[in-house]
This record gives sequence, C-alpha cells and structure tokens, in this order.
Amino acid sequence: MWLSSVALAGAGTNGCTQQDLNIHTATNPAASFEQYRTFSFGPAEGPPSGYQTSARVAEVRRRVLPLIAAVLTVKGYARAEGKGDFFVMYGSGTREVSLRDVSSASQEWLPDDESQDFVEGSLVVDAFESSSGVRIWHGASRAQIDPDHIDDALLGRAVTHLLASFPSAAGRTE
Repeated sequence: MWLSSVALAGAGTNGCTQQDLNIHTATNPAASFEQYRTFSFGPAEGPPSGYQTSARVAEVRRRVLPLIAAVLTVKGYARAEGKGDFFVMYGSGTREVSLRDVSSASQEWLPDDESQDFVEGSLVVDAFESSSGVRIWHGASRAQIDPDHIDDALLGRAVTHLLASFPSAAGRTE
C-alpha cells in the first residue's frame, strides 16, 4: 500500500479571485530513499488522464524542469550528468470544467461567476528508481488557469507544494 498525503494551498489568479491549488502525492513505502543521492530526467510524460495537450504544454515543460531540479537540489539530491539513482518524468495538460456538470442538482444558488466554465491545468510528477524502473513517488497538482497565459508564480507554487512531501536525501533534514 502506498503512503498518501493531500494538501490544499490557496493561490491567487491574476489578483482577481482566490483559487485552490490541489495537491495529491503518494510515496512507495518499499522505496529506499536513504540510498538515493542523484537524479536525472526521463522523457516527458503525456497529459494526465482526462486532460489534453494544450498549445502551451511545451513551454510549461521547459519552465517546470528547472523548478523540479531546484527543489530536488534543496532536498539534498545532485543532478547527475548521465543516469541518476532515480529519474523524474513529468507531464501537464488542461481540461475544461463546468460546475454545471459536477452535479445534477440545481445550482441556481451559485453566484454567476461561480457557475461558469473554467480551464483547469494539471501537472503530474513521477519518480522511478533507475536500476529497477519501479515508481517510487507520484504527485499530481491541479488548479484553475488562464489558458492564454502561463502564470509563472502559480507554476512555481505548484512545483514547490507538489514536491514538499518528496523525501529528502539521506542525512538531509529540512
């Protein structure tokens, strides 16, 4: 059984409204994080299930890679030139969400601005042990996004909060 944690952190959208950044993570209890010292990146993953590739996905991937590397470095891991002790794969996507579709119950009580459709973005990060290929950690985040603009602050918060539960390297305390 995988160990799971769920966190919810508030994040603003363009200073207009409050939005939630939903984070879900799971750590494989059989993983030996105390033996991992280095990491590398594997190929990009496709969009999470239920999400689609958007026109900005390549740019999001480009911006996320150094953010992930920075968090793992702070946690005590070194980026390997070649194959690391574990490798990280990540993917992102978008989907349209309609609050009207969430429930068949009448939602006339919702304010006008909360009964509208919106676009949700998702970022998924997975870590795999290099020697065995076994997934050792999984994290997913999602938030309401502006499909026409990449919000670097929101992306940074998503990566930071997502990797907060990633175990630190042996001998490293945070």
